Amino acid sequence: MPRSATNLDPHGDAPRERREAILVAAAQVISRSGVRGLRVEQVAAEAKVSPPLLYYHFASRQGLIRAALERASERAPSAALRQAPAKGETGYAALRTALLAELDEDREVRDNAVVWGEVSASAVFDSELRDDVRRVSAAWSAEVAGAVQRGIEDSSIRSDVDPDRAGQLLTALVDGLCNRWLAGGIDREAARSLLEAALKQTLRAPNG
Repeated sequence: MPRSATNLDPHGDAPRERREAILVAAAQVISRSGVRGLRVEQVAAEAKVSPPLLYYHFASRQGLIRAALERASERAPSAALRQAPAKGETGYAALRTALLAELDEDREVRDNAVVWGEVSASAVFDSELRDDVRRVSAAWSAEVAGAVQRGIEDSSIRSDVDPDRAGQLLTALVDGLCNRWLAGGIDREAARSLLEAALKQTLRAPNG
């Protein structure tokens, strides 16, 4: 079936597919070289597009970095928390599975974790990125808080837990463990073990 004209970019390709290819390439470049090492020409070459086409989708290098952060958030394993647990799965179990999956060797998961950490670190020195990091971080905390609330309602998480505080605490913990793991300061299994212990100590109901 032919694509409509509204689904084509000036170079004759579906823009959604090209945009995704560019963001995948950006994540891979950031994973190898960091945000400061990201060059638009390198991303374009890796995505097999021209620099003008990249700028057609992302008006600037800064826009590309922001979009990469947004994609990392959307593709993160814990994004599964936006949906209700599967039938028979407790809120605690769903939360545990989603957060532990953030510490995974899968290429895309690892690249997204590097993007998240790199853009967050860059925001310390780049005020233009701070609102984006704040917004995406707040959304993640809210998703975790929602999962905690579901766990309270099904009694798999203690009723005295404050969902909002737990959301902020757990996302900060996952952030820190991911950064330490990616930097080689702790091995992945040790990081997962610490996260597992924290979840049990701070959330789990006696019969959860």
